[in-house]
Amino acid sequence: MRSARTYLLRALVAALLLILSVHLAAPAEVRAETGTPIRTGSYVYDQAPTAGASPDRGATGLVGLSEGALTDGSTTASAQWIGDGQLRYKQVSVVLDLHRDYPLARLTLVSNAPNRYYGIASFSVRTRPEAEPDFTAVHTQSWYGTAVPLPQGSQLNHSVTVELGNRRARFVIVTITRLHEYQHLPLNEISLIQGTGDAGIDPAPPLSATELVAQTTRPVKQIPRDGMVDVGNYYAGVSPDDGVPDKAGGLIGFQYGALFDRRLGDGAGWRGHATAPKNVAVVFDLLRDQPLDRITIFSKAPNQFWAFDEIVVTYRPESSTTYRVAGRAVRARTELDYRLDLPMANKTARFVRIELTRNNQYLHIPLSEVEFAIGSGPVGTDPAPPATTDGMRQELARYTRLVDEYGQYLYQDWPGKVTSDAQLREDARLEADRLADVAPDTARYDRYGGLKALGKQGGTGFFRLQKIDGRWWFVTPDGHPFFLKGVDSMSDQEWGYGTLYQNADGSRRDVFDALPDKDLYPGAYAVTDRGHAVSFVKANLMRKYGADYQDTWRDMTYRRMLDWSFNAQSKWARDPQIVMPHIDQLTPPADVIRVLWGIDPFDQEFAAKLDRHFDLKAHQNDPWLIGYFFDNERGWDREVVAEVLRRDSGLPAKRAFVSYLSDNYDGDLTRVNDILGTNADSFEALAEIAIEIAKVPDNDIRNFITKASKAYYSTIQRAIKKQDPNHLFLGSALVPNWRSAPEWIVGGRDHLDAISLDVYTDDASYLTAYEQYDKPVLNLEYSFNTSDRGLRAINAAARAGSIAERGAKFRAFVEAQAASPVFVGSGWFVYYDQAVTGRPGDGESYNFGLLNQQDQPYAEMTDAMRDANLTLELVHRNGTADVTAEIVADSITALAPVDEKAAQLRLPRLARQFRLTIASTDRPDVIAPSGAVTQPPRTTVVTLQLKVVRTADNTSALTRPIQVRVPATS
Repeated sequence: MRSARTYLLRALVAALLLILSVHLAAPAEVRAETGTPIRTGSYVYDQAPTAGASPDRGATGLVGLSEGALTDGSTTASAQWIGDGQLRYKQVSVVLDLHRDYPLARLTLVSNAPNRYYGIASFSVRTRPEAEPDFTAVHTQSWYGTAVPLPQGSQLNHSVTVELGNRRARFVIVTITRLHEYQHLPLNEISLIQGTGDAGIDPAPPLSATELVAQTTRPVKQIPRDGMVDVGNYYAGVSPDDGVPDKAGGLIGFQYGALFDRRLGDGAGWRGHATAPKNVAVVFDLLRDQPLDRITIFSKAPNQFWAFDEIVVTYRPESSTTYRVAGRAVRARTELDYRLDLPMANKTARFVRIELTRNNQYLHIPLSEVEFAIGSGPVGTDPAPPATTDGMRQELARYTRLVDEYGQYLYQDWPGKVTSDAQLREDARLEADRLADVAPDTARYDRYGGLKALGKQGGTGFFRLQKIDGRWWFVTPDGHPFFLKGVDSMSDQEWGYGTLYQNADGSRRDVFDALPDKDLYPGAYAVTDRGHAVSFVKANLMRKYGADYQDTWRDMTYRRMLDWSFNAQSKWARDPQIVMPHIDQLTPPADVIRVLWGIDPFDQEFAAKLDRHFDLKAHQNDPWLIGYFFDNERGWDREVVAEVLRRDSGLPAKRAFVSYLSDNYDGDLTRVNDILGTNADSFEALAEIAIEIAKVPDNDIRNFITKASKAYYSTIQRAIKKQDPNHLFLGSALVPNWRSAPEWIVGGRDHLDAISLDVYTDDASYLTAYEQYDKPVLNLEYSFNTSDRGLRAINAAARAGSIAERGAKFRAFVEAQAASPVFVGSGWFVYYDQAVTGRPGDGESYNFGLLNQQDQPYAEMTDAMRDANLTLELVHRNGTADVTAEIVADSITALAPVDEKAAQLRLPRLARQFRLTIASTDRPDVIAPSGAVTQPPRTTVVTLQLKVVRTADNTSALTRPIQVRVPATS
């Protein structure tokens, strides 16, 4: 028996040695049946688990697949990351090294949440075979941790399987993401199932923990999808601050870029700051002409500090030299998960550009994902080579065709869009007929627009300001209270309505499908201080009214102002032949000392420079001139003070600041040095030293700005009064908190007749800050705009969703302003829209106008403006927008005399929310209750009483008896 057993044992050993020798001689294939879990290899965490089972908890090194909590085949053990707010990371990656390439059938993740404070918001999977340098993103999806805590009754145990389709890989990275740093992450199992096919042979040695973590920094490419353009390159004109690899700048391949990784939580981001550009543009090279079905853009924002205000998408095929507009849209700051779908209707594109605009440069811009869906049609053959970085920059600089021969946006139609000169002439005829009977209401208003019903205060022959019954008013030269309802830039000669057609080097701006004929419309062209400009406004006025259009246009414009109940030309260019109250600008002398945008008022020559520059004597006797504003939107703020402090004693303002310190600190140089961190041995020496504004107490900064404001406005006031003692000084049309600190705006108020501001908002509560000073306030620039017809809105507060909403926002805002006791009026900016192609100089293209550039009123808006303007004096007198029938009835104290041939009594115009009828007449045979007039044989005075009905609640009130003179039959 022993010999037999010995023989068998020796035979077995020999067989084993034979097998071993074979294995040593050549690598053998390692096979496993489909469905076999892979148990050889190791993994590492880029963030060590803070809780869970051993050996994973706290692990910073390698964990073997055969022993790790995530790969032990059990779903009870786990790795966890506790969200305590201290660990700032939001995602964790698990990097697996299978030690050789395997065909992978599927991957399963198991996550069992111990309670509702655990969850995984999303996860992604990427793989890499040993021979390839880059990872491929194979799956991304949201998971169950979308709220903290999870909703009551939520399922806590979760598993998900990702089919891998025998994708070969040695390295696998699973990344799990939480909503925020307070959410706990639980991960119980990662199961990788081997697919069909052979495992890799002759693998490289296993990686160390450090080498394995470094795998997370390798480039990641996406798998091209059917029906999508997923291969190409893109380039951002301004490199993003966020996004991998995008923030490195340069050309980014679609397959590698953050904008094509199919993860909305990632993407590119441009951080906002004081010098951040307001426009960010990205260009995409699809590598050949592609027929596109749609373009989809995703922008996911973590909060309202991330957004953009406007987006424009343009495209061009290879054969075109200019771009066309695919679409444009606006975004509300509240739209955190923004998506824009642009149908392309199989248009062909090789290049696509996305331009994102933020009105506030402190806003952060997020761009998460871009999709180009392929449509039907031929794909380009024999394309030009892929664009280089320089080529992409050139693409960003290419023009976009924007307007037609009338200056209208090419990519949209709307009611009334001009298609012919004949249509413009018909517009003129119809409007002239409608306005034929519009005339000044001399019974209700004096010739300057003062409301007679509010009583006479005593005329001086010039406009002045007076407080009446606790509320500030202008008073007209004839002595009646006047509330400014002005319009800015009411002139066809305003080249701010124009646009450049030629660059400084003489090359063409290729943004026009056609330009007005220079021979037919020579007056529409000019060489301005900002370049070679064309005015579609002037060309269209010539088309509409004829070559000598000015007198007809002036008459039409004046009637429009009366019809819409505006009463002044309030700012900027004006037509002197349209006689209305107006405000003039005084510009600074060219030789003033500038500090950034501000003026140094401590310059001893400042007054003399003003005296030499001003020429006001020709205006001093003009009763239609309300007053002057000086400069525009330029004051002092902390930035100006900081620049003053950096300078030496050669700047008068620096000497003035040191003098202020000496006075304020009673000449205590030691104390001043201690505060400023300086070591000057005299105040004169201190004036030579650059001072850090951060060291200066805020109270001293505010006090010095106030001192500067007083010096500034007192000097200007004296210079004006020397030459023109009759007219008002209305400040500088400042923008609160932009280039002007509050202390600057109000500091010199004792030297102003009124404080003038430019405030583009829909919230009149800004006036509260000024009411404490009991000084009249004007808003000389405001407007409400749509982002429509190729034009833009100036900011989110001024943006309206439609033309009608522009009117509604106007009414709400002007009434809210008028309710303030210190507010004395405003100026709408402006008469016409700016050009779609941008005004000369800064390219502004805002929907500011009462009319478009085709001289067509925005009737839905101007109708609402008329309603508001007709009651605005009453709102101001009563301090409320709730104008009752009784208030309106009390304001009707006289009627215009009846014309000799009038068949109908002319009643005062009222806003549409009121109805006016004749309640009684003592001579119905002369003036009937219907208003019909029968000419009497002799001149007759008829006594009437009118009834005002407020239609909203059907309340009514009667006017006092009013006498009307009816002339005898001629």
